[in-house]
This record gives sequence, C-alpha cells and structure tokens, in this order.
Amino acid sequence: QTAPLRAMAAFEHCLVKSEEEIGFRGEGLESGEDFDVAPVSLRTNGRMIRVGVLSALAAVVGTVCLVGTPSAVMFNGGASAITGLSTSGDTSRQQALQYAAQEVTQGSNLATAPKENLNDGNLCNDDEEEHGALCYAKCSELAGPAYPHRQSAWTCCNAAQCPFMSLSCCKHDYGMCSGYSIAGMKEGSAICPHAPGGCLNDEELFLGLCYMKCSLLTGGLNPYRAEIDGCCKSTGAYCLAEEGVKDGFNGMLITNSTFAVGGGCADSNAGTPCQPHPPLTAVTEDSHPTTTPPTTTT
Repeated sequence: QTAPLRAMAAFEHCLVKSEEEIGFRGEGLESGEDFDVAPVSLRTNGRMIRVGVLSALAAVVGTVCLVGTPSAVMFNGGASAITGLSTSGDTSRQQALQYAAQEVTQGSNLATAPKENLNDGNLCNDDEEEHGALCYAKCSELAGPAYPHRQSAWTCCNAAQCPFMSLSCCKHDYGMCSGYSIAGMKEGSAICPHAPGGCLNDEELFLGLCYMKCSLLTGGLNPYRAEIDGCCKSTGAYCLAEEGVKDGFNGMLITNSTFAVGGGCADSNAGTPCQPHPPLTAVTEDSHPTTTPPTTTT
C-alpha cells in the first residue's frame, strides 16, 4: 500500500473502533432509512436528535484519529509521540549549527563591501534609486529605459512630472514587495524596499536588516532565510515548521539564535558589525559614512 492509503486505512480503523466503543454505529436506524443529521431545533424525534449529536461526535473522533494516527503522511507521530526531533532531523540540525558556530567564531572572509560607485550621489546600491527615503529597483530596469522616472512606489514614468495615475506617460505595477515596489536584485528577488545603504557581500537583507547569509551559516544545507533566527531548506509553507519534529507537521526550518548575526563577526573591524544591522551607507557612498568603511571587493 502507498502511504496515503495506509493513512486512510488507519483513519477508518480508528473511527470504526471508536464508533463501536460508544455504541452508535447505525443504532436506531432502519434498513434504507436516511442518516439525517439536521439540527436539533428542527427535530422532534428523539432518535434523530440522538443520531445528530452522535454524528457530530463521530466527526470529532475522526479528526482526533487522523491527528493521532502515526501513519498519517503529514505527521511524524501522534499525541503519544515523544516531543522533540527525529534522529535525521537532529542530525541535520547539528550539522547546520556546526557550520554556523565556525562562521561566527572564525569570521568570514567575505565580510567586505560590494563594488559600488561611491561618488554618484546615490545612497542606494548601483541598481537602485532613492524615493521617499527608501531604495527601490531602478525604474529604467523594471519598466524599460523609456520610463526612468519613479513617481511612486508603483509608478514609473517617461517624464519627471506626469499627471497622477496617468496611463499615457506612466506605467503602473502594484504590489506589496512586488511589482515595481521592490529593492534591487543585488539584495535578492522580491525583496521589500529598504533604508538607504547596502549590506556586505556575506549578508542578505531580511525585514529591513542585514544578516549573514543562511547559505554561509549552514554550509549550504539551509540556504533560505525564513526568520530572523531561522534558515530553511526551501521556500514556502515548509518553512513554517521545524525540520524533523516528531509531534507535528514536518517542515524544513531550523531556528537558532546563532543564525541571528551580521556578517562581520570575529574580523576585528567596527565597520562590519556582527549584529544584524540596517543597510550601511558607507558601502554605497563616500560622503555619507555611517561607520568605518569596510574593505571594498574589486
């Protein structure tokens, strides 16, 4: 049998057993009679009231059976399982944490500034433009070179001034951290606009702060940052749950305070913080340093 069939068989067995124990399996019904579960307020027949109540109880019992059935394919254990991680989950976690400990204590040789034009008056990365005190991907790259003027978070125009919501000289692409309202691709795909500045080469932008890349912290095992202290093997719903848990949905996320660090740990440079930090303008423009400028990668 396949895993889904085994799960359904276990569910049916559990439900039937529960029905027999509480003694309502078909009780009070004649052959061929409808199994009516209408609300109590609509019934005067005591037998039908009893069936309706017991049917509701059967639904509850069935749900408990599914959640508590070890064979259910979405679960790695039922209510009686020991809380914690499976052997494989614990092994994967320990491997990732070993990589992280090494990066944090020995430092990363990638804690350097990205190559940027430091004298162009642009406090954002070279593939970004500033608008409303935030850095967005350039309109010339999002909407095309004919629409280089950003008029709002979602609007790029072919002239510096265009009528509001104009369709003749502007292009619009609405979204939250999508469409035209995104940061430059140097910060990653579909990243929200951020404060002026940039992250170091060994960092990634997450919720407006720069963190050491999960790909470095976990040795590539969990390369996607899903939380401030969490790295995931994939993206999407699987990053909502810990990897290898015994008592619930088996996800692909590993969380640990070791992951909540900046890229400049153990390098003795005040310009490369070890703590998560806002983007550094020192790496994007010489005239607005926020810290001692880190070494620039050539």
